[in-house]
Amino acid sequence: MAWQHTVYAYPILFATALSVVLGTYAVARVRRRGRSPTLLAFAAMTGAIAIWTGFSALKLLSTDPTVQFRSYQLLHVGSAAVGPLLLLFALAYTDRSRWLTPSLSVGVFVVPVAFVALLFTNPYDVAIIETRIVDADGLVVWRADRGPAHVALSFVYAALMATLTLAVVLYESVRTGRTYYPQAALLTVAVVAPVGASFLTVAGVPPFGREGVNLVPAAAGLSVVAVGIATFRYRLLDLPPIAYTTAMRNSPDGILVLDSNGRIVHSNESVGRLLGVSPPLTGAPVDAVLPELDEAADGRTIEVTTSEGDRFLELRSQPLRSQEATLGRVVVLRDVTAQKRYERSLELRNEQGELLNKLVRHDIRNEMGLVLGLLRRVDPELERLREDNPEVHDRLSEYTDRIRWNCEHVVDLTETVGDLLRTIDRRERKPQPTELAPILEAELEAVATAFEDARVEMASDLPDATVYADEMLSSVFYNLLTNAVVHSDDPRPEVTVTVTESDERILVAIADNGPGLPEGPRDLLTGETPLSEYDGSGYGLYIVRSLIEGYGAELSVAENRPTGSVVTVRLARAGGDREPDTVRTVAVNDFGSPSEEGTTTESDRASKTATSQRCQDR
Repeated sequence: MAWQHTVYAYPILFATALSVVLGTYAVARVRRRGRSPTLLAFAAMTGAIAIWTGFSALKLLSTDPTVQFRSYQLLHVGSAAVGPLLLLFALAYTDRSRWLTPSLSVGVFVVPVAFVALLFTNPYDVAIIETRIVDADGLVVWRADRGPAHVALSFVYAALMATLTLAVVLYESVRTGRTYYPQAALLTVAVVAPVGASFLTVAGVPPFGREGVNLVPAAAGLSVVAVGIATFRYRLLDLPPIAYTTAMRNSPDGILVLDSNGRIVHSNESVGRLLGVSPPLTGAPVDAVLPELDEAADGRTIEVTTSEGDRFLELRSQPLRSQEATLGRVVVLRDVTAQKRYERSLELRNEQGELLNKLVRHDIRNEMGLVLGLLRRVDPELERLREDNPEVHDRLSEYTDRIRWNCEHVVDLTETVGDLLRTIDRRERKPQPTELAPILEAELEAVATAFEDARVEMASDLPDATVYADEMLSSVFYNLLTNAVVHSDDPRPEVTVTVTESDERILVAIADNGPGLPEGPRDLLTGETPLSEYDGSGYGLYIVRSLIEGYGAELSVAENRPTGSVVTVRLARAGGDREPDTVRTVAVNDFGSPSEEGTTTESDRASKTATSQRCQDR
C-alpha cells in the first residue's frame, strides 16, 4: 500500500485521537457511575466522530484507489451517525427525557442507515454518480460526484439534525441564563463547524472546493476541540442545565449542587451572600465553604459569621439522582436568622414572664401576707381601745379594715396577673387533647364552695369528652362562673351549666339570672374591643378571650330569659385527624342562635342599653 504525506492530515488525526480520549473518558464514567442517557449518547457521539475522522485520514494518506474508496464508504458510517447522536445528546443533556423514547431513538437513525445501505450498494447511481482521481498540489485525491440520495439523505438530513440540535441548546441557554453560555457557545461551535464547512465546500469557496482536499473532516477537529474544552474546562458532563432553573437562580435560598466527590458543580448567587464568600465556587470542595455539612446535616441549623453579622442557616441535603444513579447532592441553605432571633426573644420573654410571675405571685403575696400578719397583731390593741376610747377604736378599725381589704385585693390581683402571664405564655403553644369533665367539675365545686349563697348546678350530664385545650381551661370556667355569681344583682345568684355535643364541637353554656352583660365587658369578651382600648377592670374576661382564641374555640354571648346572660364556649372536639379550625369569635342575638360575625342585632342593642352595670370581674 502506497502512502503520501500531507499537513492536512494532522488536524484530522488530532480530531480522531481526541475523540477516542473523550469516548474513553465517557465510558469510564459509565463504569464508575452507571449508565445515563447523557453519558451513553456522548460516548456514542465521540465514537462516531472517531470513525468519521479516522477513515477520512486514511483516505487522505493512502494513494491506493481501492483503500480510498472503502475508506470513503466507511467514513460515512461515522459521519451519518454524528447528526442523530448530537440531537440525542442535546435532549439527554437538557433533561428532555420524556422525548427520549425508543421510537425516537431508533427513528432518527432510519435515514442514516438507509443512506449507508445505498452508499455501499449504489443502485442506479443514486448515491455516487462518478468517481475519479485528481491531483491537488501533488496529492493523489479520490473524489466522487454525489448522487441525489447522497444529497438528500446525508447532506440535507445532517443539516436538519444540526438545526434541531442548535434549537435545543440555544433555547436551554436562554432559559437557564449566562451560567451556561460558555457551554452553549462551545456546543454551537461543535455543531456549526462541519456543517458550515460542508456548505462552503459545495459553494466552492476557497480554500474549500470540490476538486481539492476535503476539509470538512478537518473542520470536525474544531468540533472535537470545542467539545473537549466544554467537557474538561466547563464540566459539560458534571454541570447539566437541569441543575439550574430560573427558580433556582432567583431563589433567596442558597443552593449548592455537589458531585459524587463532594465538589461544587454549581451554586446560585444566594450562597455567596448567605455564607459571606466570594464567587466563583464551582470546582471547590464543599468543605472549604461549608465545613459543617455532613451526612447528618439535613435539617440542622448552623451559625455563620459574615461581614453583615452573624447569620443562622438551616441546612437541607438531598441526593441528586438520575436514572436510578446517584450523581451527587443538592444542598439548600435557608436563612432563618429572623426566626431564630424571634425564638430567642420568646425564650427571653418566657424567662422574664416566669420571673415576673414569681415576683407577682410569690414575692408580692408574701409581702401582703406580712402586712396582714401585722394587722392581726394590731387587732388585740384595737380591742383594748374599744372600752377606753370607742371613738378612736372605730376610726382605726375603719382604717385597718380598709388596709385588710386592699391587701386581700392585691392578692386577688396577683392571681389575675399570674393567669394573664400564663395565658401569654400558652398562646405560643399548640393546644392538646384535654379531658373536659374533671376540669369543669373541679371549677363548679370551687365556685359553689366559695359562694355559699349562690346556686351553681349542672343542667345536664357531663360527657366523657376530650377537647383541644390545656390546663388553663380551668381559668376559662373559673372566670366565667365567678363573674356570673359576683356581679349578680339577685340576693341568691343562680348559675346553670349545660353541656351539649356535636360531631366537631363540645358546647359549654353558662347561664345566669343577673342583669346581663353591659356593652364594655361584652365587647371585650367577644373581641370587638381590644384590651388597649378597654377602660374597665374586666381583665378576667380578657384571659377568657385569649385562651379561647389560643384553643381555636368559639365564644358567644346571648341574652338569658327573663334576665341574665348566656355565655357559650364551643370547644373543638379532639380525636381523629381533625384539629381546631381558625379562630372565630362571634356574638349571638339569642340562646343558640348565632348572628353573623361583626353584626349587631336589635336584641343586642337592647341588651347593651337596657342592662345595668355588670361583670366588672373579680
